Amino acid sequence: MSAGSLASPLAPPLGRRLRPALPALLLGLLAWGLLFRAEIAAAVRVWIESTAYNHGFLILPLALWLAWDRRAGLRGLAPEPTLWPVLAAVPCGIAWFLADRLGIMEGRQLAAMGLLEVLLVAWLGWRLARALAAPLAYLVFLVPFGAFITPVLQVFTARFVNVGLDVLGIPHVVTDFLIEIPEGRFFVAEACAGLRFLIASIAFGALYALLLYRSPWRRLAFLAASLVVPVIANGLRALGIVALGHVLGSAEAAATDHVVYGWGFFSAVILLLTLAGLPFRQDVTPRPPAAAASPAPPRPATAWGAMVAALLLAAVAPAGAALLDRPQPVPPLALPAFTAGAACIAAPGPAAAPDAAARTQSFDCGGARLVAGVRILPPRSGPAA
Repeated sequence: MSAGSLASPLAPPLGRRLRPALPALLLGLLAWGLLFRAEIAAAVRVWIESTAYNHGFLILPLALWLAWDRRAGLRGLAPEPTLWPVLAAVPCGIAWFLADRLGIMEGRQLAAMGLLEVLLVAWLGWRLARALAAPLAYLVFLVPFGAFITPVLQVFTARFVNVGLDVLGIPHVVTDFLIEIPEGRFFVAEACAGLRFLIASIAFGALYALLLYRSPWRRLAFLAASLVVPVIANGLRALGIVALGHVLGSAEAAATDHVVYGWGFFSAVILLLTLAGLPFRQDVTPRPPAAAASPAPPRPATAWGAMVAALLLAAVAPAGAALLDRPQPVPPLALPAFTAGAACIAAPGPAAAPDAAARTQSFDCGGARLVAGVRILPPRSGPAA
């Protein structure tokens, strides 16, 4: 008997191992996309319209690349669909429902992302999901979150400049976001708060930490640096612009092309942050399993069961919201008590349908037309209505 016959059979390629349970995943992702299409559309709009979130288009390719970079650690693993992760869909659904009632799209998107993670973990199983924890976690940057801290960043920047000008001995007056020096005025606008720098830095810092470090503490430390450094750097940038205005003798001259200077300054800060993290890098190549035995193929029935259960729980909150927002029968409407006066006479107009959500009455007041009306707005109407 040859030695080769005693060896464990090689595990088949990962694609072949995924194939039996792949239809359940594809249909589950399609159903999730249809269920939360409003959240997806809103996120894509923000990626397009806001320079702070243009990097959103890169997140999915980067997550897929992170998964490919860890392919050595996936050897010998196959999907092991399980139902236990599906229970996490309950708090995610509750969070989505509360965010929907409060009108917070960002909260709805984060809850929908949590439900997507539940789908993926339930389909992958614990072992494979753990091996792919980094790319799964990186998907959270698909959600354009963080805009609510813009006023906080404006306050920090204004106070930072105030302290910096005191240290430099430059006469100034700071009123809220307005900074006045003898050479002119500067205003800390939303675009100057540093949100674009901060969001891009966090996304970059997370990718950098996942690629270069194995230790969770080193990853958290670098992520914390990616959070703190751009905030301070933006304060230094704003202080530099004001100080430059004092030197040049013109606030307008200093503020010219300050956005371009800001991106150049930010690029230099990211480069320095990258160089500072290099001495602490670790080998992040996953160690392959000791034996590459062929894993048991996933059971399609379990994959379908986990996917259907997760989708049913995920659909409860949107279904409840749709039920509350359904059109209600229009109650009988009557015009408020109105006295047109002797100079005004009621003018005939088209009769409204009995179930119409508005009633109007026209009056002719000496050649001037006056219209009185009452209207019922549909549920969840915004200020535009």
